[in-house]
Amino acid sequence: MKRLQPITFLALCWITLMPAFANSADNIRVMSFNIRFATASDGVNAWQNRKELLLETIRAFAPDLLGTQETLAIQRDFLQQAMIDFEVLAAGRDDGAEKGEMMALFFRKSRFEKLGGGHFWLSETPDSVGSKSWDSSLPRMVTWVKLKDRQNPSALPTAYFNTHFDHRGQQARLESSRLIRRKIAELAPGCRVIVTGDFNTGEGTAPYDAMFATDNDNRPVLIDTFRKSNPARTDAEGTFNGFDPGVINGARIDWIGCSPDFEVLSATIDRTARDGRTPSDHFPITAVLASGAAAASKTKTGFRTLRILSYNIHHGRGMDDKVDLERIARVIRESKPDLVALQEVDRNTTRTAKVDQTAELARLTGLHGTFGKAIDYAGGDYGQAILSRFPIGETKIHWLPGEPDRERRIAFETQVDFEGRKLRFVTTHLHHANDGFRQRQAEKINAIYGDDATLTILAGDLNAYPDSEPLKILKKLWTIANDAPGLVSFPAEKPNRLIDYVIFKPSKGIDVTGQRVIDEPVASDHRPVLVELKFTE
Repeated sequence: MKRLQPITFLALCWITLMPAFANSADNIRVMSFNIRFATASDGVNAWQNRKELLLETIRAFAPDLLGTQETLAIQRDFLQQAMIDFEVLAAGRDDGAEKGEMMALFFRKSRFEKLGGGHFWLSETPDSVGSKSWDSSLPRMVTWVKLKDRQNPSALPTAYFNTHFDHRGQQARLESSRLIRRKIAELAPGCRVIVTGDFNTGEGTAPYDAMFATDNDNRPVLIDTFRKSNPARTDAEGTFNGFDPGVINGARIDWIGCSPDFEVLSATIDRTARDGRTPSDHFPITAVLASGAAAASKTKTGFRTLRILSYNIHHGRGMDDKVDLERIARVIRESKPDLVALQEVDRNTTRTAKVDQTAELARLTGLHGTFGKAIDYAGGDYGQAILSRFPIGETKIHWLPGEPDRERRIAFETQVDFEGRKLRFVTTHLHHANDGFRQRQAEKINAIYGDDATLTILAGDLNAYPDSEPLKILKKLWTIANDAPGLVSFPAEKPNRLIDYVIFKPSKGIDVTGQRVIDEPVASDHRPVLVELKFTE
């Protein structure tokens, strides 16, 4: 698509004038994955036929912490050899060494320092190797590790527990939940806590309630990350698939729990499949957690912040002419945004291999995603998308004036709940060549959103310079968040002008505490814009 011609600009000044963000602790990416033991007679789904897809699925999410279940020694070794930045803690449930299935814990060595760890068995004698009790059909166990976060050294240590409950014993599952809660109190005082596993039972059962319900026994409180991130329960939350990617109903038997000193940014069920095949007979589950230090800082100040990213992704095609969504996802993940506005997004088009790019980016980032169609294109759809760490509510497409016979321009909005406050988030992409169209589109946007005081944030490729008439029109209603001198976002290789923005209304009670253009010259023909807003009211 045509682009604006360059203007005279001190293209390099953005490097020195770009305002920096205040330091914030990194998020922690957690994955739990029942990988199905390698010696099972699974035919075409045998371990050797799926292990590379399984590894790719793990790498795509890029966890900092990974808990696997039904892990045999050969599977542990395969993953450890492939994941060289990870240290593993694992023991066979039969002998505490190499025999039997393992509840393997992998943690990123560059991120965490191991302070301690070990194993216990889910029985009345938890320190007895290979023991079982109640009505358990097999020995079951927990592997745990205590970690110091190198990137957030002032934070409390993280105690991470990984397990697999019995598939037959109802009483065993209930007692196992109770035992884990007691063991957390015993082994991890003064720690933040994460629990992962295949619990072989669903939400609302006695073991689930025992794991997550508040009680009076001074046991640490745990939060179900998936339900925290996805409050509305649906019929499509099943995590056991039996190697059939179409099986998405049934019970959610795989859980990630955390203590309340983490903030749950997102939690998802990863539905990865390729050519009708899944990497395991369980879908992996993921969660992205904000550190306790960041949450504590927010509590102490009373302020709330939002990180907004605007990114024209050029349908994933980079300056090297390669379509690479993982590269785009990496940029998004490393930006740690709360809300993302994406432009030039394909859905099931032939030029991008019939991939639903919104769904794929949501999977790769662990965020919620929704797509707004602008036009039919190449056998599929083309438009804009929104990614959000908050559950996505009602969406709307507003048509903007322009060329209806070519690329229709839209403002695509969704509503999210931001800590009890209604927030409207909008992405748009104004006309690339005709300033008259851009002015009319800016006027239409003001007409759409000027009728109430709802907190609204709009981000996108406006194809207009800061002193242009379309921006002057928008400034009548909106505050420009990224207006610092020297910010330039296009073209990606050698940017010399700013055409990507984040704007908001009303301005009262909102401070811009960070604004920058991310130094990414290859992934798209635009560089992404990131701003941080602090809500003082």
